[in-house]
Amino acid sequence: MECEEGRQSRNAAAWKQRYSRLARRTQSPEISWLMAQALEVPGLISLAAGFVDQDSLPHLEIASLMRKWMEHAATGQTALQYGTTAGDMELRSELVSRLRREGVLSPGAEVNTAHALIGSGSQQLLYLAAEALLDEGDIVLVEAPTYFVVLGVFLARGARIIGIDTDEQGIRPEKVAECLERLHRQGERPRVKMLYVMTYATNPLGVTLSLARRKELMDILGSHQDTGHPVLLVEDAAYRRLSFDPVPPPPLKSFDSHNESVLYLESFSKSLSPGFRLGFGVGPQAIVEKMVDIKGNHDFGSGNLSQQLLKEVLREGLFDRHTEALRQVYRRKRDITLEILQETFPPGAAWYRPQGGFYFWITLPARIDTGPHGDLFRRALEEKVLYVPGCLCYSPDRPESRQSSALRLSYGMIGGEKLREGCRRLGAAMACVAAPSS
Repeated sequence: MECEEGRQSRNAAAWKQRYSRLARRTQSPEISWLMAQALEVPGLISLAAGFVDQDSLPHLEIASLMRKWMEHAATGQTALQYGTTAGDMELRSELVSRLRREGVLSPGAEVNTAHALIGSGSQQLLYLAAEALLDEGDIVLVEAPTYFVVLGVFLARGARIIGIDTDEQGIRPEKVAECLERLHRQGERPRVKMLYVMTYATNPLGVTLSLARRKELMDILGSHQDTGHPVLLVEDAAYRRLSFDPVPPPPLKSFDSHNESVLYLESFSKSLSPGFRLGFGVGPQAIVEKMVDIKGNHDFGSGNLSQQLLKEVLREGLFDRHTEALRQVYRRKRDITLEILQETFPPGAAWYRPQGGFYFWITLPARIDTGPHGDLFRRALEEKVLYVPGCLCYSPDRPESRQSSALRLSYGMIGGEKLREGCRRLGAAMACVAAPSS
């Protein structure tokens, strides 16, 4: 008689054969495992997961606001009811007005609530945009390296991802132009549907795209918009409000004079609280409307309770006060981390100075493989410290996706002696791996 374990194994294999193509292409993102390690392994210090600063989360202020309006039926019951798929109308209107005041939107662009939607974090908005535009074989251009979770989103759609070179000023526009010209010669230009760019304190590099490059990039995209095959520029501005620059450069969206080529995304996870699970998008109406249609099949709309609470946070001025204080918190932590890295990392390690957010991109001598199966990662786990392997941040077309000598560190959640100890452990692992073999 077949044992229970054997039966379950056989049934699992049968179901796997019936997976859709989408399911076969979809893999659990590496960040899920990294976050689980950070939360569940005793004694492990995670310099990997992009958690926000725990002590800065405004729990008392939020509790006070919630009590204020949850005790009244007119506001409390509304918050506990279903919302709309596109998101609360008043909230969308407030966010559009805020972006206009901040210079995010071009003065001449017609932008209203019909061009905006609320998502369950900007991650969902990225997925919705991919669903709206990408078929199997379509092409997406991304930075190299880039936010590694988004690669899984595009790959799940069956898209071909092409990585574009970056440096300390962000993505290199001339390389975008070269790529588009090469694809044109190959007859593949019509399949280019999207360019995904992080514009502030990029994850993982921590750099901000320079003003000159923003203008150049928009000029390049503008020359392709009237070809019958427009390219959607997805501007991920998740870290705009955490920029250390007193006057950061204007978003790419501010150059989109007709609201026809840029989908601008923000997240409240980094600037306020991940627990809200809210993101916000503004873009061409045809794109946003289709994203809303798709979202309706996903979840009917993001959590209404979080949206009603966010409205109060904005109205009461808590959001602005919080982000101003948070920038100072992360700036101090950045400076402390710079000192710690100088003290604890061996010669040969190099890094960019983060211009916002809470990530460091560390490069090591080329002979050191930082990948999840390399000696450094194994040694780091033995030392009970965790980092994000650099190879995860490159698209499959890049050789760095197979072996990279870079890694990403986060100083978001931890600080003080724990941060110092984590860097000391990782530095010891680096020194051990870099030492010449006897």
